[in-house]
Amino acid sequence: MSIFSKKTAIPQQVEDLCKKRLSRVIERANGEEITLGGKGGASVCGGELVIICDGKEVFRCDIKGMTAAQLMSGNGCDIKGFSGGEKRHIIAYYGKNI
Repeated sequence: MSIFSKKTAIPQQVEDLCKKRLSRVIERANGEEITLGGKGGASVCGGELVIICDGKEVFRCDIKGMTAAQLMSGNGCDIKGFSGGEKRHIIAYYGKNI
């Protein structure tokens, strides 16, 4: 028996998201798009995806119940998951990597 727990499998789209800068993050709710922030990044911490924009945490969800897909345009990632006990749908757009 190992003292280390098994690592949670991280979807490829989330790994790609964590390697890029984000230009903006929006949330889709009730047929509207709400801007959560700009100039940020994403990381995986303790089995959760955490997105920070403008120095504030704007989204956090457990990877196990999350779905993520790259946008057809290739300039962002569509994420659906539970955050704060409610189902949320966000889109994180990639910034330019310089």
